[in-house]
Amino acid sequence: MKKISLSFLLKIAVSLTLILILLYIMRDKYAQIWSVLKGTDMVMFSFGVLVFIAALATASLRLKLIVQVEEGFRITFLNVLSLTFIGYFFNNFLPTAIGGDVVKAYYLSKRTSNKMASYTAVFIDRAMGLVTMVFMAVCALLLAGGRVIDNSAQRMIYAIAIGSLFLIIFIMNKNFAKKFSFLLHLVKPIRPKLEKIYNTIHEFKKHRALMLQSLLISIASQLIYFASIGIAAMSIGLNIPVMSILLRMPIVSAVSLLPSINGIGVREGSTVLLFGSIVGKGNAFALSILLFAVLMLTSILGGIIYGLSPQFRMGGKEPEE
Repeated sequence: MKKISLSFLLKIAVSLTLILILLYIMRDKYAQIWSVLKGTDMVMFSFGVLVFIAALATASLRLKLIVQVEEGFRITFLNVLSLTFIGYFFNNFLPTAIGGDVVKAYYLSKRTSNKMASYTAVFIDRAMGLVTMVFMAVCALLLAGGRVIDNSAQRMIYAIAIGSLFLIIFIMNKNFAKKFSFLLHLVKPIRPKLEKIYNTIHEFKKHRALMLQSLLISIASQLIYFASIGIAAMSIGLNIPVMSILLRMPIVSAVSLLPSINGIGVREGSTVLLFGSIVGKGNAFALSILLFAVLMLTSILGGIIYGLSPQFRMGGKEPEE
């Protein structure tokens, strides 16, 4: 429990420090930022929010596809979409040890006798999204190179990509994974459970067609998300070229994986860094605030769904089919 609390405090410290640094750097641009935000076209911004929701709906299709690998598992798309929104609520308003993924896995586990498979499905869904994002970030770096981000940040992205590749090989290849079995001696009390988790995840290797479909859905979801960024930018009078968004947003997403409270501070800082050279730092910071507002609105919607749907609560009543 102390480790969890220490980790949470560290994330708060990172986010708070980065936000304060960013606010200090932008101290002479507050008037400009406020003027830009005050002139937001709310109709265009609302459309951007709807497009962002469409990206979430597309990603929800991926989770529905993955959980139904288990024979006899039934869940509606509406339920999966609701869980996606609730996940945002827990991640952004209740950033505790009980995150959005835990809530989704817990609810799904109540609907099947194979509890481990439910938690594994949520893990695979998240991993698929992250791998897609990292893949697109690497493609962006290969296409743009130093014109987009400095060398140290490039090395960090490539390190994340190598780590992701290692994880994929580790999951897909048991012979490779066995090379690290000696590490299990360090956690003997939970070794059987870890081995069961690994074997359950490894079973997804058999569903290659499903994994390919999930990858394509992930790419589509990311592209729709990038479109929502462009629309949000247009709502404050910024016309950012499509290619610039495609090259930069995967990197913003990758950098946001750094320890923080759901990317707060890291996301805004990287947005200013990457888009500042295109639209100016003040405008880039205003854009980062709008993107944060989109996340908060989505989280609020998730909170409303959570409050009105007792079947999604921890310990809530199971819905009837």
